[in-house]
Amino acid sequence: MRKGGCPQMLDHRYRVRDEIAWRKMKDGTVTIVSPLVEKIISLNATAGVIWELLDGTRTVATVIAALEERFGEEVPRAVLAGDVADILRDLLDRQLIEQIVDNTPR
Repeated sequence: MRKGGCPQMLDHRYRVRDEIAWRKMKDGTVTIVSPLVEKIISLNATAGVIWELLDGTRTVATVIAALEERFGEEVPRAVLAGDVADILRDLLDRQLIEQIVDNTPR
């Protein structure tokens, strides 16, 4: 999955679950308290940037674009997309975020 992430995931939107408490630290890391799994979880600064962008209004493609803006040409888009997909999968597995489902007829 490393090569560009999951294309069908690009239009998905995610948000932090309501029951999750978290705090951004001065060094950019994020500390999360999850009552669902009764653990304290720490995210590094890069994952913390992604975490803060998961507000339910941004698509995965928008999150990747924001990271491209932030990191410029330092990190290729395919690497960013793969990293975002990996982090989202991990956060979903840990029950920290949820996908926003749009039931609007098309």
